[in-house]
Order: sequence, then C-alpha cells, then structure tokens
Amino acid sequence: MKFRKKSLLALALACVMAFSLLAGCGGNNSNTGNNASTGNQGGDADTGDSGEKVVVMAQSADTNTMDPHRASGDIGANIYRNICERLTTFDNDDKLIPLLAKSWEQVSDTEWLFYLEEGISFTNGEPFNAEAVIYNLDRAASTEYPRQSFEYTQYYDHCEAVDEYTVKIVLNSPDPLLPEHICDIGMLAPEHSAEIGEEANSYDICGTGPYILESWEADQQVTLVANKDYWRGEPQVDKYIIKTIPEAATRVAELLAGNVDIIYDVNFEDVPMLESQNTVHIDQDVTRRVCYIAFNTLDWSPAPELQDARVRQAMNYAVDVDAIVESIMGGFATPTATWYRSDFPNYDPSIEGFEYNPEKAKELLAEAGYPDGFSIKCQVSDGLMAKSLEVAQAVASYLEEVGIHMEVVPVEYSAIRNILINGQDSQKAEGTFLWSWASKPSLVESWLTGIVHSTGMTSYNAIPGYDELVDEILATTDLEEKAPLYEEFQRKLVEDPPYLYLFRQHSIYGISNRLNWSPNDYQYMLAYEMSVN
Repeated sequence: MKFRKKSLLALALACVMAFSLLAGCGGNNSNTGNNASTGNQGGDADTGDSGEKVVVMAQSADTNTMDPHRASGDIGANIYRNICERLTTFDNDDKLIPLLAKSWEQVSDTEWLFYLEEGISFTNGEPFNAEAVIYNLDRAASTEYPRQSFEYTQYYDHCEAVDEYTVKIVLNSPDPLLPEHICDIGMLAPEHSAEIGEEANSYDICGTGPYILESWEADQQVTLVANKDYWRGEPQVDKYIIKTIPEAATRVAELLAGNVDIIYDVNFEDVPMLESQNTVHIDQDVTRRVCYIAFNTLDWSPAPELQDARVRQAMNYAVDVDAIVESIMGGFATPTATWYRSDFPNYDPSIEGFEYNPEKAKELLAEAGYPDGFSIKCQVSDGLMAKSLEVAQAVASYLEEVGIHMEVVPVEYSAIRNILINGQDSQKAEGTFLWSWASKPSLVESWLTGIVHSTGMTSYNAIPGYDELVDEILATTDLEEKAPLYEEFQRKLVEDPPYLYLFRQHSIYGISNRLNWSPNDYQYMLAYEMSVN
C-alpha cells in the first residue's frame, strides 16, 4: 500500500436558541447530541436514509471556531475550507493557481490587481464581488479581534474596487509574494458576517464553497450539506459529517465498523492491522507541519532558567530526537535541525542543529549555574497530533537524565489553544509547551510573525535580537538583500534557540475502500475532492 474552543462553551450552549440562521448559511445547529438528522445511524457510512451519498470523517477534537479569519488549526480548517473559498490556492505540485480570483497582476511596487470570477454567489444569495473581497481582506487584517497570522497583513494598507469584479490591493511596502500570502483568506458573505457580529461568526459561517453548514453539535459532530448550485459543479458527496472522537482506538474501531470513512493521525502500531483489512487502506503524507517544544522566555515566565541560552542549548542536546522518531513515531516523522524547512528561502543544509549529547548538556547546565538541574513544566494536548503525550513524556525522560525534571501537564485541545493563542497577557502558559506550526511552500513569514517575533499569536519568545532581526527581514523587499538575513536567522536558531526542536510531522490516514480520495501535502480535507463507489 502507498503511504502517503476566548472559550466557546457559552456559545455552544447558546446554539440551541441562536441557530435560526439565514437560508443557505446554516441549519438546525444544536448542542443536544441528537444526530437523527445525519442519516447515519447504522454501520454504513455510504448512504443516508434517502439514499444520499454520505462521507464521515473523524478527528480527535472539536474546533473552537469555524471563523476562517480566527485561529483554529487544522481541526477547524477541516470544516471551514469546505464552506469558505479563497482567492488563490496551491495545487499538489506546489503551484499557485486561481480559485475565486481568475487572474492577477502587479501594476506597481505596491499595487496589485485581482480579477474575480463573475456570477458567483454566496450560499445565502449575496453576490461575490469586489466589495466582498474588500470586506474579507479588511476583516482578516483587523487587529480589533484575534486573527490568524496571515502573511499579507504586514504589507497591507487597503483595498479598492476598480469595478464590480476587479480589486486593487494597495500595500504599504512591496510584497512580491502577495498572491501566495492571501491564499488562506476564506471569503465570508459580508452582509451576513457583519450583521451577526464577531462572535457569531465562530459558529455561523456562509461562503461560496461546495458545502453549507447544516448543524454543529458541540463535541459531537459537524454536518455539512452539498451546495447544489456550486459554481464549479455539484459535489459528488451529498453530506459530509465531521465527527469528534477523542480516542484513537475508537476512531480505528469506527473505521473498521464502517461508521467512519476517514481517520487521520493514526498510530503507527495500527498500520499493520489496518493494512491487513480488505475494507480499508492506509495512506501517508509528509506534512509541512513541524513539531517543537517552545520555551517561554517572557519576563513573567515560571521558568527563569530559560533566560540563559546555555540552558536552552542543553535541553536540545539532552534529547535523542532520532530515537523518539523511531520508537514513538514508528519512523513516521522526520527529525529537523531547527524548524526552518528546506523549502524556505536560503535554507542552509550545513546547519546541523543539535546531536544527542547528554554530557555536553550537563556541561552547559553546570556552566549556566545549574549543575543539579531544575524543575519545569510542559503543557501538551493529545489532540495536537498522534502520540503528543508520549513524545512529551519521552522528552521529559531524557531531560531527567541530565538533572532537569520536566512535569508533563496534559491539557484538553481547545483549552490549550485558549491558553496559548494570544494568551500572553493571561500568563497561563508554563515554562514550556509542545506545539506545531505549518505554512505553504516557501512561505516563512507566518513563522516569523506567528511564533518568533514577541508580538506573535503563539510566541512566548523574548530572547534579545529576534524581534530586530525579524523586523529587518520583513522590511527588506529585495530578495538578494534578504538572503544574508535568512542565513543569520538560521544560525541564531541554533546559537540562541527559542525551542527544543523535534520533527516534521507525517500524517497517517485510514481510509475506507469505498471512498475515492487521497490526502495532499497541505492536509486539506476537502469533500469536493471525494466520491464514493
């Protein structure tokens, strides 16, 4: 076989009353756990009671928002990408291609024209046009509310409508990669979005995409129904259900029982058993997501020891990442020198990072004044990836050998996101936390602005020099002038590490043989690309 939930508890409870939505934007959302409307009560995910084609995907946690402009990770993106489309996107060959924008051109150093597809409507009947693009780009770049770390926002000044289907994007400084930088901006129906308000956009979204939100039963399942008038053609799957099943073993059992068609982040130990079945198959994808343990070096950090670069270096030397990849991940991960991927600009393969050297770790700890080590805590969520807890525990075991006692603190997926994402002022982060980040090919800016710069949404990095270097990289528009800055940045990641580096994640999928679909490099779970036999 080829391998390839600010908390929304109150909102979820309010869903029973609040989900009388505009036609075409949502359905009978509830928090009752009653899934009678799904047409998927039995052991066959193929068809509902009316013979409709139904596909069921299971993931480990529920999203805390469906708003495409707020941070939700892959858990939320697996939902909203089916509802809200983007201007541009990437194909499987890493080529940028049109979607809602049929073409574009740069007309000056700081001006771009985007020519939009015509005759497209949002599923509530609102037209998709230049004004819709202006609303969404302005909203996604707003600093009034928490937003994802979109690359374009550092360059963005404003948008203008040239005509109904032409948008001029005006920048405050040149951005030669603007079409790539806006490829994750999902388009919301502007009138609907503005009318219901910021918080309601977390659970009531309306797009131009191939699917419409029918219901969201918190911590149970989300149900999407096909947009029969979709502009690229009617979807082959009538209903797409995303179930929340926290336990990995239960997800596997549901796949084998025929109640689920797709599971991902399969534990490698389950691969041989799944491969032996004649109703399912395994696929694997080397993702663009890199996992690491972040060091909290803010001035209020509960781990002041981390202010010393020698301590952070020692922690990297103390951990045998290769062994963790082999023994815990089963080889389904790729160790990394840092998080700086090989597809990023001016990648330097000569930077080898940290080899496993516990004696070197002890020497550095002694030099830093901690010959007997110290204690620290690490927050981790099992919903982050397969084997998250086991990986953190293994790291803790290695650190114990050099005198550092790391207590692993399990946190529920939505809770850890609420703690860490834009949570610096609440001061609930521990000294370390296991996290991951991803981006499209060659786009390193979201890493710089999201996890490195001290203002980043999940940055707890206050190590001197990083903000200045990142600011200089972002302010430099000439690619040749950027090159030495990128090289300096890569060296600094090793000399003064803000993270304990782990690996690039592989994702293992279990897929029903009745489903025609394969994963892509971007971990996009798009029902429009699926069909059933």
